[in-house]
Amino acid sequence: MKYSIIICDDNKLLATDLSDKIQIALQNMLDNNAIYRKSEFNIDLIASTFEQVVSYVVAKDIQNAIYFLDIELSQNSEAKNGVDLAEFIKKQDPNAQIIFVTAYDKYAPLTYRRRIGAIDYINKSLDRQNMLKRIEETITHAVTSINHLLKVNRKELIYQIGKRVKKVENSMIYYLENSPMQHKVNLVTSSGSAEFRSNISKISDENDFLVKISQSCVVNPNNIDSIDFSKKTITFPNGDEVIFARSCRKNVKDLLSKYPEINVK
Repeated sequence: MKYSIIICDDNKLLATDLSDKIQIALQNMLDNNAIYRKSEFNIDLIASTFEQVVSYVVAKDIQNAIYFLDIELSQNSEAKNGVDLAEFIKKQDPNAQIIFVTAYDKYAPLTYRRRIGAIDYINKSLDRQNMLKRIEETITHAVTSINHLLKVNRKELIYQIGKRVKKVENSMIYYLENSPMQHKVNLVTSSGSAEFRSNISKISDENDFLVKISQSCVVNPNNIDSIDFSKKTITFPNGDEVIFARSCRKNVKDLLSKYPEINVK
């Protein structure tokens, strides 16, 4: 599982210092708890304004991220503040984990009134050791919360083989393509493959987490390993390659902004 971390503080030095502390806290988590060694944490953005975060979150379609936000983002009382930013983030990223890092505890009631649902408030005046401890604790809490929300809201592909109804989680799906057998499709996952009666158009219409790349194939963008635009191929972790149609080139290219971890050849 990959976790995106976003920091916003109008003081760039404090934002950079917080980023350094988060990196140390993350390393402590990886060293002390084997459960996190299969996870990937990335500080994807260190911002200093409301607008920078909004632009990034929208452009990259950020989901299930962890946000460290200063409440006071400007000396101008009329400007957008961290609470306004958190409110926007929650609409764009429903599973967002908000942590306010502030020197003023007096703002906490405001976040309650606005129903932001922040998971923690960390005071900037904490000494280094206690700050690192709090950051590690709150990231641990954030990861647990995200994983729970994803499990509750997880998406599944449901299909039938004979009289048996089967379900497969979207996280396991690589792609589905038309089978050589008429009126059947082939499902390829991280654990194997299965063939069942259906068609690609129906599967695409019923499963919004899949992206149609041709009339005969849909893919799960979360599991794409790489894209080769010269060969018009998409590769998956098991080495399989599928070909995308020229008419779908724009759709495939759009995936790169939403899933920056995809390699381009």
